[in-house]
Amino acid sequence: MRAIPVIIFLQFILILFAAPGADAQILNIERSRVERDTANFVTGKAGLNFSMFNRNAGRNNPNNFLQLTFNGDLAYISRQHTYLFLNYYNYLLVNYDSRELRNTVASNGYSHFRVNLLSRRKMSYELFTQYQTDMARGLERRILTGGGLRWLLYRTENTSWFAGTGLMHEHESWKDPEQEGVTQVSDLLKSSNYISLRSKLSEHVETNNIAYFQTGYDRDISRYRNRISGDLGLTVKLIGRVSMRTNFNFTYEDRPIVPVTRFIYAITNGLQVDF
Repeated sequence: MRAIPVIIFLQFILILFAAPGADAQILNIERSRVERDTANFVTGKAGLNFSMFNRNAGRNNPNNFLQLTFNGDLAYISRQHTYLFLNYYNYLLVNYDSRELRNTVASNGYSHFRVNLLSRRKMSYELFTQYQTDMARGLERRILTGGGLRWLLYRTENTSWFAGTGLMHEHESWKDPEQEGVTQVSDLLKSSNYISLRSKLSEHVETNNIAYFQTGYDRDISRYRNRISGDLGLTVKLIGRVSMRTNFNFTYEDRPIVPVTRFIYAITNGLQVDF
């Protein structure tokens, strides 16, 4: 029990240093997986955050911010297979007034559907598809379709390690920040790999982490495009079905399709309701 106040204190410190509205959009598929002996049940998580704030930009010209964030995960576990439907959406509006909404600077999110066939076996199979957008970075759409293998590497009562590997087709459409009105499109076959760790540290504290490595050969530049990303999550149960969650996520791309920041990261904090 002594660890709980320390964890909450660390989360409070992270809140102080977290940038408003930052989100690197790293998908942690392990967060919505459920490990139970029972079968044929539905479970899920949902969260909604709304905030308004302003920053000084002159005596009579403040910058006003409005932000809405939604995340909702749904899982169905049958006797042999697992089905996951994961959703996230963030909308940030800057400089609005009661007469007109204008200057939308960030709108991003994703929907991800995944099927884990024979999920109770040590080696299982996965199929997935995803739609993603991040207009703040210029990503109009990213569409993924693929599948692969998933291995159980290690499991105890409170800890489990998994690894996955497979192939996917990735379609991307980016606005070029250096050429107005120009859109760059990419279609690549990629190898997609991940390793994940879930561990229950105490009765009230759980950590959930995943790291990805994705790579594909682009004939247009005769080189590989590589992406490394990760999501580190900590969940603390507060009362009943309500928990506080802290996440650190990041993405690094060595050769992005258009000239954007190669390394992005985010620290996010919020409440979560399990149902």
